[in-house]
Amino acid sequence: MPQGVTDPTDEELMEQVQAGNEPAFNALFERHRAPLYGFVLRMTREEAAAEDCFQDAFLSVHRARSTWSRAAGTFRSWLFRIAANAVRDHQRRQFRRPLLLTGEDLPLPIRDWPEERIELERALAQLAPHLREAFLLGAMHGMDHVELAEALEISPDNARARLSRARVQLRQILGGS
Repeated sequence: MPQGVTDPTDEELMEQVQAGNEPAFNALFERHRAPLYGFVLRMTREEAAAEDCFQDAFLSVHRARSTWSRAAGTFRSWLFRIAANAVRDHQRRQFRRPLLLTGEDLPLPIRDWPEERIELERALAQLAPHLREAFLLGAMHGMDHVELAEALEISPDNARARLSRARVQLRQILGGS
């Protein structure tokens, strides 16, 4: 990229998408693919469900592109809100089905992970979904309280409290003070 030229922001790309620019949508997809997939994978705890939720989220973004506006918040908070809703919808559908226990407490590909990461994933799995969601978006995806509140559709004070509770519970689970 020539000196002095910066990449467009997510919001600028989304405005281009709204104007019919498909390459702008592809740029948003590429920019957010890895973090969004990581989020839905940690929320669903299984690859097939994560792939479904991930695809549902991006399809919803494309279908609802005309409804996004800067006034509603950042594109990233809107995208993660859509993904969180896709996960919740998936979990509701799963709740209606009989639960089959396989004995595996960590159904993610973990063979090459360091033990500390495995412990963190197990601890995250023990959090209530709303606390896991807050921790993943706030602590692991770096959303501030305002953006976290937008993504979770709650007040900034509730977002701050939810993230704090998640951190406290994780410390307790991991044996810290």
